[in-house]
Amino acid sequence: MKTKQYKIVEDYVRSITENPSKAWDVPIGNKVIKDDYYATASYSQLSKQLGVSTQVLQGLTAAADLYNPLMKKLNDVLKNEGVLLKHQIASALELRRNAVNWWRSLSLDDKKKLMTFGNSIRFNKYIQNWRGGQNYEILTELGEQINQEMVNLGILSSVYVKVKDRDALRDKSFLPNQQESKKRWEELGQLPLESVNDLVIPSDDTEAFVQLKQLAAALQQTVSSQSAKDNFRDGFNHFCNFLKKNRINENELLQNILDEFSLKRFKEDYVLPALDSSEMSPRSAPTIISAIRGCLRRAKSIKGLGFHGFYDVEMTTRGRTGNYYKPYSPKEREAISAAIMSDINMTKQMLTPYRKTGLGQNPLDNNGHIKLGMRTLDNARYLFENELNCQPVFHHTAQSESEKALLSIVKDSDIGLHDLYKSWGILPVVDIDVLAPFLLRLAQITGMNADPLADLTLDDFLLEHPATGKPCLRYWKERSTGEKELHLDLFQAKLQWLTRKQSKEVQDIFETVKMLTASLRDDAPEELRNVLFIYKSSGQNSYGVVKTIRSEKLSHVYSNFVSKHQLQDDNGETMSFSISRFRSTFVSELIEAGVSIREIQLLLGHSNIETTMNYLDRLDFNRIARQKLKESLENIHKKVITPTQKGANKHSKERELIIFSTPLGGCSNLFSPPDFIKNSSLYVAGQPCSQYNKCLTCDNVMLIAEHLPMLFAMKRDYMILMQRNRIMETPYGIVIEENLAVLDEILNPKKSDFSEEELDKGERLSQFEQTAYVDWMAA
Repeated sequence: MKTKQYKIVEDYVRSITENPSKAWDVPIGNKVIKDDYYATASYSQLSKQLGVSTQVLQGLTAAADLYNPLMKKLNDVLKNEGVLLKHQIASALELRRNAVNWWRSLSLDDKKKLMTFGNSIRFNKYIQNWRGGQNYEILTELGEQINQEMVNLGILSSVYVKVKDRDALRDKSFLPNQQESKKRWEELGQLPLESVNDLVIPSDDTEAFVQLKQLAAALQQTVSSQSAKDNFRDGFNHFCNFLKKNRINENELLQNILDEFSLKRFKEDYVLPALDSSEMSPRSAPTIISAIRGCLRRAKSIKGLGFHGFYDVEMTTRGRTGNYYKPYSPKEREAISAAIMSDINMTKQMLTPYRKTGLGQNPLDNNGHIKLGMRTLDNARYLFENELNCQPVFHHTAQSESEKALLSIVKDSDIGLHDLYKSWGILPVVDIDVLAPFLLRLAQITGMNADPLADLTLDDFLLEHPATGKPCLRYWKERSTGEKELHLDLFQAKLQWLTRKQSKEVQDIFETVKMLTASLRDDAPEELRNVLFIYKSSGQNSYGVVKTIRSEKLSHVYSNFVSKHQLQDDNGETMSFSISRFRSTFVSELIEAGVSIREIQLLLGHSNIETTMNYLDRLDFNRIARQKLKESLENIHKKVITPTQKGANKHSKERELIIFSTPLGGCSNLFSPPDFIKNSSLYVAGQPCSQYNKCLTCDNVMLIAEHLPMLFAMKRDYMILMQRNRIMETPYGIVIEENLAVLDEILNPKKSDFSEEELDKGERLSQFEQTAYVDWMAA
């Protein structure tokens, strides 16, 4: 007797056989018993679509004689229409089916708007899980067929040559010349460069500006990464172009090329015009300036060159490049924070011991075969809890009948193996998507860029720094001065993304990531075992390989994260998400929270506050942040010009005088110091006073709260100086004693006119001050 269910299936099969083009609408699934065909119509998907049980469609019930012919008839149509192909896996065929249906649904106008790259459609932007490689060759073939249709339509080029084919067409001498050039850079970099006599003598046989090249090559030897080496090469090439435009002879000596205005002219006469004409990228300009600055600094150390210094310049990029420097809006920040913390909390839950549920029953008979009608996920969970000892099993590790049975049941379900384990509260593999939320959170709460974060090691977090007693994060910045230290908990601002103290957040991330990756470290290469962020690859060609996160490989992580959490910008569009935007967001939040520019400089690791100001200048702040920045700068400016009554030291007497800035504080008259300065052998009449080590005992000194960090640093360095050498036995000892006595009057809360809050903040910030005048005393 034909039931209602049978009638539904019969009508569906008839609709396909009568209109074979509809065969491409039939979903594809894995075939349990394989012959020449590895795939079949998906029983699980048809079950949902038709409202008929999977077991019925599979012929696993008493009505098998009725349903089996119907399903065979359906599969025959799929084979005839090319939906099913011999020796092709189900996932490849299903992706191919989706791609064909997508392509057929497009109008000509739609096809003209498709995203392309390298004269090919970017299929991964339109077909979820699009891939190539082993077992997916049919997708590559389909992609080539569709691209050829685009060529026939005139949308793609018919004369395009692939990059790999272009290489074969290039001059055969290119690669040897490239290798020869690299060898030459290495040779020049390994030459000694202590004095002018070490410079290569220019001649008609040497390359253009060879001495300048030798200088850049020497700096290449001081960095390890190829990108940093390339920066000096690119800087050299641009500076050569600058020299040629100024008609400088290519064989000119270095001492005749460089002068104190070289960097300034290079920026104004070459870099800025190149930016205006779009011949240079706004993002590459600071790097080029930095490379030439490094060359000039190195040139100062060459004995006999006669080059003693230069006017430094800062390079502020003109405008933003896309969203690279754009902070996330408050609404976007809230959504991102919620997404990150959701992933982190889910991962933490999976680190807790698994608790058995008692679900299901043993689906295996005495021969280890799955019983009829027992292929359910609850029964798979029974096997996991009772036969597998709650240990995940994978296709490349399954050995026992129970392990293979669990995988077989999951194969016939609608859920992937990894997703099933996660739904059970089990972390199947620590891959890059598991670690990414922790990396993103660390970037969010510290403002650090991707490269320094990826290079963090297990012991880079210090709960107490030896010098400050505060938590600290050590990191490496290749393009700066190398190793840096990020001191945490420096500010009291309540930022919306910081639910606990900054150091507590960082410590929690370190501890959790260590727990997640502990089992990977024995299998990791020696050079990666101490790296914090390592993961096990789940890629098709490198499955199981332990790797470290690299910033250039994060683009797919960003897209997966945005897609998973459906993140949108304020305009309702898909969010442009990257780790680089956290740095500008971090700064924007600090400014909105009232953190001072000086503290922002310390948190960003900038050695020069001008660098911080230029960085702030190129950020796309909202109106409130811009207003706060303006108010902060105006306040700083007013305090420097005219100290306010509050917090002014007793040395501040004549408030209407113009205050001259000195390394230590303010001076009411640099050109008219007291008699004890004028009587010094170091004083030159008519010249401004430069004896800064005596400022504290001078009547002209003007001190305000902004000078306190330097004063605390001065006291600290005096104490270190007294412990490490015999300076107190020299004439400078008297000066130190006098200064320490005055410093005690200024910095002792019981004696000082400054408030305890101002003194506390000044001492906190003093850890990052360098006292050049104390260094001069010790020299």
